[in-house]
Amino acid sequence: MVFWTQAVGVTGWALGIWVTGTSIHVPAHMWGWIALAALCAGVYSYLLTRASSRGDISIVGPVLALAPIFSILPDWWLTDTLPRGVGWLGVGLSVVGTAGLSRTPTRRLDLRAFFSRGDALDALGSAFFLGVLAAVDRRNVLAMSVPSYFVAAYGVLAVPLLALVLPRAPRALGASLGPTQLARVLGHAVIVLSAFQVFALALAPAAYVSSIRRGSAVFTVLLGSAIFKEEGMAGRLAAALLTVLGAVCLVLGR
Repeated sequence: MVFWTQAVGVTGWALGIWVTGTSIHVPAHMWGWIALAALCAGVYSYLLTRASSRGDISIVGPVLALAPIFSILPDWWLTDTLPRGVGWLGVGLSVVGTAGLSRTPTRRLDLRAFFSRGDALDALGSAFFLGVLAAVDRRNVLAMSVPSYFVAAYGVLAVPLLALVLPRAPRALGASLGPTQLARVLGHAVIVLSAFQVFALALAPAAYVSSIRRGSAVFTVLLGSAIFKEEGMAGRLAAALLTVLGAVCLVLGR
C-alpha cells in the first residue's frame, strides 16, 4: 500500500510537470532533507496503516491529532517559529483531549491501559513522525518548488520500498494489481497524496497547518461508530473535540 502510494505520486507529479512544460529542479544540497522527509513519511505511513488495520479508528484519529505538538520543536529549529499566548493553551487542550480517550466505562482515566493498546502506540508514533515531517516539509517547500520536491520525495521512498517488497512479497505485489485491490490502492493514493497541506506549508508554520488538518479527528470518531460500530462514541467524541479545540488555539496563537 505504501509503495503504490509513492509510485502514484511520482507518476502523477512527473506527468503534471511534463504537461505544464516546466522542469524538475532539485538543488544538490536538498537531497539530505528530501531523504529525511521520505524517511519520516515512510515510517508515519507504515505506523498509521498498521494502527488503522488492527485497532479502532476512533482511537487512532484523536491520537494522531497530537501531531502539531511534535511539530513545535522541529519547526522552531528549522524556521524559528513558536506558538504564542493561546497557542500554548492549545497544546494543553490537545494533551487533555487525548488523555480523555483513556476513560473507562466508570469515567476513570486509565492511561496505562490506554497506551498498552497496540493501535494507540502505533498512532502515537505516527503522530510523532507526522509532526516532524510537517516541519521538514515546510523547510523544504520554502527552499524549492513544490512539484519538484514531490517528485524527488516520492521517488526517494518508492525505490527502496520496491527493493524491499520484490524479494519479500512478490506475490502480494502482483495481487495488488488485481481489479479490486487496484481500486483500493488508487483510492488510497488519491486521498493520501492531496497536495493542499504541502502548498499551505509555504504560507504558514508547520504546527498551524498540521493543527487545522487534525480537525479530521472528529470525523474518524463518527466514522468509526457508523461504519465499524465502535463503542464509546460519546466519550471519544468529547475527547476528539477537545483535541480539535486545542488545534484551533494553536492556530490563533500564531
